[in-house]
Amino acid sequence: MPEDGSVDLLTLLRDKPEHSRFVNALVLSGMTTRLGRQQGAVTLFAPTNEALDGLPADLKALLDNPPQNPTDQQRASAARLVSANAAFGLLRLADITARRGQVQTWDRGRIQVNQTGARTGTVAREGVPPQPGRPVVAITRGDVLASDGIFHVTSAPILPSA
Repeated sequence: MPEDGSVDLLTLLRDKPEHSRFVNALVLSGMTTRLGRQQGAVTLFAPTNEALDGLPADLKALLDNPPQNPTDQQRASAARLVSANAAFGLLRLADITARRGQVQTWDRGRIQVNQTGARTGTVAREGVPPQPGRPVVAITRGDVLASDGIFHVTSAPILPSA
C-alpha cells in the first residue's frame, strides 16, 4: 500500500500485520473517531506487535483477542495506551525537531523526541524515568505519511505516566 499520503491512517495500519495489536487498541478504545481528514491531522507513534510484548499479560491478551462487546474498563485500558502514543497535527520528524523535540500527546503528556537519523529517533516521556529492563523507545522508521496524518514506527510503546 502506498505511503505517500493517499491512504488514511487506519487503512494503512490495518494493511500492516506487524501493527495489528495497535490497530486493535485504536478500535477497542473507540478513538478511531479522532482519525480522518474531518477531524484534522494526527500523529501516531505506532509500536509493532513485538514492541507490545512487554505489556501486562491482561492488556496484551485483550489486544490479541479483542471482545465483540468490550467493557468500559477494557476500553479505558486501550484508550490509555492509544492516548500516550498519539498527538494532534501532522508532525514529521523534522517538524518535531523544529519544536525542540517536544510533543504533547492526547493524554496531555509531554514527550521528548530526539532525531538520530533521517527517519529514526528516540522518544522519552516526561515524568517516566528510565528503568532497568525497560527498553528505550526508538523510532525505527519515521514519517510514514497518510492522508489524515502520519505515523512513526516505534520499538516500544510510550507508556502513560503513573
